[in-house]
Amino acid sequence: MARPKSSLQTKVLVPVAAVLVLFFAATIWLLSFRIHNHLGDEANWIQFQQTRELLIAAGIIGVFLGIVIVWVFVRRATQPLRDFRDTIDAVSRGDFSRRINISSDDELGQLAQAFNQMTENLQRSISELEGTVEKLKTTQAQLVQTEKLTGIGEFVAGVAHELNNPLTSVIGFTELLKSSDVNDQTRTSLRYISSSADRCQKIVKSLLSFARQHAPERKPVDVNKTIDSVLESLSYELRTNNITVTTDLEPVSPVVMGDTHQLQQVFLNLVNNARQAIESHRSHGKIHIASHIDGTVVRIHFADDGPGISPENLKKLFTPFFTTKAVGEGTGLGLSVAYGMIKEHGGNIVVDSVPGTSTTFTIELPLAIGEPTKPVEAPKAPSAQSPPANEGKGRKILIVDDEASILELVTLALELQGYQVDTLSDGKAALEQLERTRYDLTILDFKMPGMGGQEVYQHLLRSNPEAARRVLFMTGDVLGEKTKKYLQEHGRLCVAKPFSLETFRSMVKKSLDQRKN
Repeated sequence: MARPKSSLQTKVLVPVAAVLVLFFAATIWLLSFRIHNHLGDEANWIQFQQTRELLIAAGIIGVFLGIVIVWVFVRRATQPLRDFRDTIDAVSRGDFSRRINISSDDELGQLAQAFNQMTENLQRSISELEGTVEKLKTTQAQLVQTEKLTGIGEFVAGVAHELNNPLTSVIGFTELLKSSDVNDQTRTSLRYISSSADRCQKIVKSLLSFARQHAPERKPVDVNKTIDSVLESLSYELRTNNITVTTDLEPVSPVVMGDTHQLQQVFLNLVNNARQAIESHRSHGKIHIASHIDGTVVRIHFADDGPGISPENLKKLFTPFFTTKAVGEGTGLGLSVAYGMIKEHGGNIVVDSVPGTSTTFTIELPLAIGEPTKPVEAPKAPSAQSPPANEGKGRKILIVDDEASILELVTLALELQGYQVDTLSDGKAALEQLERTRYDLTILDFKMPGMGGQEVYQHLLRSNPEAARRVLFMTGDVLGEKTKKYLQEHGRLCVAKPFSLETFRSMVKKSLDQRKN
């Protein structure tokens, strides 16, 4: 910024110099006039002229010296003002670190002190504002990420729901084939198909469980079962990244009072963090998960052989938004959220790490009081025996589902038991059919294009209450609290897809027996 040509020094010096020159000129003129009146001869006049010239020279020198002296004093007097000007210029350009170095006790010194205090407050406020802006940017990025995750969760839930229908067909038809007369090679192949389908079923169930939003709840949670569920959903990613997972779980399965979905989220986060840490450190790694009961608490350990955590980072590990990952690879909220969830469950989470060697997270949760703990039992293999052929003799069942393969499957399964089965793929057509024909049981898919099973049931409650009492629901979605409450209020049963034929037949028999009572 260009500085003005006219300054305070110029404004002071010019008038002072003019006054001195005028004063000197007037004095010489007056002195000359008076001497000329008193001196008559020429010799004295010449001497006077010489003296006057000397006086003029001395006067000029005096005026010059006076101006210099005045300039020095004016410069010293205006230096604080120039400092003021330079500091204000710097502050106007955004340099709030500048201060005015004036230590006098006069009005100028007080003004400088007030100005310095103002710039100091401004600097502090701007620093706080910058920090707030950074937090807002981080929060905004987190909100965007959360919105993306919500969209992904809805997408995953939709995909998982759609997968349940074909999975139901794969599992059911495999069971039908296993119960038929086939050779040993075919039976072995069917076992592989059945095993793979069961695995897909568990993965889909986990996906639906993680994708759905759940209100916090407190009920008995099997810790070992929750760990197994998490490892099942991550098995592919762990295996393909050359990470071996070993477990040493308490033989007597610990039960805690808590929210299944929140504990799943915590365990999933810890296993994922361990996997990512190992990937950045070595090509092959190990994760060891152990649980054991100690008095009234259960301790769950998640240990990995990753790079470990430095002591300075260890102190900030559970701080929101703290992350050692690159930008875009982590939000810094996972562990802080996990910490909060465990605290809400009345537990504690601690971490122990050896830099360059290993990291172990330990979760401590109080055991549920009054809830029995049971030895872990191996899952029972589904029975491949044919059901009684006359169990459904004389009974008519209407099945309504928009999936042709499922209609074919359940029709075959029920006809093998002697039931007479009619099928429809449309809810509106089902209402018309129920007006004409009486059925011992109507099986409705909860969600269908057009009129879903719930809408059909609501129409039946108004127009045909007797038929409404003979309804069994099917669904390919996880039963939410709202749906569960609806089923309980109306006393209806619901079979979740994918299901085994044994489970399906059992639910049909239970619904028919319920109708008798």
